[in-house]
Order: sequence, then structure tokens, then C-alpha cells
Amino acid sequence: MSCDTSALVGPGASGNGATVTPGDPGRRAGVRDTVDRSGEPPGRELRSVSWRSTNVDGHRVRYGVVGSGPDALFCHGWGLRPNAYARPIVAMASAGCRVVAPALPGFGRTPELPPAERTFAGYGAWVARFLEAVGVDDLAVAAGHSMGGAVATSFVHRRPERVASLLLVNAIGSPTWALFPNEVRTMVQRPFWDWGRHFWGDLLNSPRALRVLPVLIEDFIPNIFFNPLGMVRTGEFIRRADLVAEVRDIARRGTSVAVAWSDRDGLVPRSAFDDLRRAAGVEGVVVEGPHAWLIADPHVFGELAISALVDARPGSGAADGAFVPLH
Repeated sequence: MSCDTSALVGPGASGNGATVTPGDPGRRAGVRDTVDRSGEPPGRELRSVSWRSTNVDGHRVRYGVVGSGPDALFCHGWGLRPNAYARPIVAMASAGCRVVAPALPGFGRTPELPPAERTFAGYGAWVARFLEAVGVDDLAVAAGHSMGGAVATSFVHRRPERVASLLLVNAIGSPTWALFPNEVRTMVQRPFWDWGRHFWGDLLNSPRALRVLPVLIEDFIPNIFFNPLGMVRTGEFIRRADLVAEVRDIARRGTSVAVAWSDRDGLVPRSAFDDLRRAAGVEGVVVEGPHAWLIADPHVFGELAISALVDARPGSGAADGAFVPLH
């Protein structure tokens, strides 16, 4: 694996998540000093994702693959396919790895899991079977966005010996919706209309909406057309997600965990990010943008992937040190 570690800086000391902003060289927790937001990873030639298919549980599964080096996994978010993340996947591969990105069950024409397996544990087990089908053994990095972050977490918790580093980006996984002086409201208490309000508001309020919206619609519309009930069923168990203990266990076992979130995310609240980063014992990284920021700014995601790959190396210190819970 080839990674230039000279431009990486350590996390800040605030304990509240280091903010990544252009022109701010001092507070980039685990990402490079200079982030070019013009469109592509600096110094790298953009490569296309190769779309292939395999069979898992007797069903055809479409997946993307790009890059060379140690194997890595990317899990997409709810309502989408890996197609929407083609540029972030390429940016991740440009960090120095070979990325495989499957269409998860219930999305992209991949059949739903059986009713008894429609849990994040079931999705984690499915990922293990998918990796076996495509001939991937160990992973340098398992990454996931939104729902995909919870899927990646479940897989790593199930098979910790196979993964060196876990990268969670605006991930589902905390049960906390909102904090009040005398009350903690959970995601189950969050009404469906509030999810919808923030979903569309997140898109329309993005400064790069014209870039992001067509990509998301291209994936969302086919999913809702071909499997509307599956979308609803998946959304229901997402509301009940609680993987905080799993993230804590993963970190305690010695796997490097990175947690990132964006400052205008209306779908995954700041309280959920705080729950996950504290469970992982890390400061976390806060980037600029809405929930789907990595689709508009894939090179910034690529910088996070570089950091995760560096942490995955033996002797890096990230996964070899003692677990320190944050409060």
C-alpha cells in the first residue's frame, strides 16, 4: 500500500470533533492539510468503476470494483445503489486500495433478505457471504455512508479478524434523535414526516444540489419503483438501529475506527455522531456539507480513506494503542 503520511496531522484536543474546512491547516483530524475541492483527487488520474455481477444466496448481485492494492469495502446509503457513489468510490480507491461496492439487499435489484434476517446483523452476515462470492478475504478498510455505515459496523463486529479499519460516514447506528434538558428522544420517536422533511431539505439546501440531485434521483426512483415495500421495511428497522455497543466492542478489540459527520446533516443528528465517536474512543471529524456531502465532494472522502488506510497499517499505532472511551 502506498500512502503519503507526511501530510497527515493528528486529531485536535477539543473532544468535540475536529472540523475540516478549506484553508484551515491546523485542525484536520487525520486528513491532509490541502483539500482541493475543484472536482477530483489531486495528483490522481480518475478511473472508472467497473460494474460486475456475482451470485449470493442464489441471487444475482451487481457490484462495483475499482483500484489496486489491499481490498476495501464500501456500503451505500438507504434508497440508493453504489452507482450514486461512483466518484467517492474512485476517490477511495485513489487512496491506494481496491474497492468493492455491492448493491445491498433491497436496493439496485438485489432481492431483500428473508424477514427473519432483516436486521443489521442479517446485513452484516450477507456482506460476509458477498465477500466470499467475489473472492475477498481480509479488508484494509470497511467503509459505509448512512445506512451503509451501520451495515459495515455489523459486518466488522461479526468478523473483526478480517478488517483492519472501519470508516463511518454520517452513519446510522445511534438510537438518539434529540437531546433536551430533561429528556432524550430516540429515533423510534422521530415521525416519518420529519425524516422526509430533512431528506429533501438536505438536498435542496446543498450548494452543490445541481450536482447531487440528478445522481440521487437516478438511483432513488428505480429503487422506489421496483421495490417500494422493501424501501419502507428497511426504513423501519433503520429507525430502531442501536449499534453503539458494537462500535465500542470493535474499538476495544483493536480495530481502528474513524467517525465522520457533516455540519448540515438533517438526517443523522449531531447527537448520533457524538454517540458513535465516543463509543469508538475518537474525536471524530466534522466536514462541511449536508448528509450526502461525499457525493458532491468525493476527494474529501478520499482524504478520509487515506487516513483509514494509514491507520490500518501494522504498527501505525491507531489500532495498537489502548482503547480510551470519551465522555
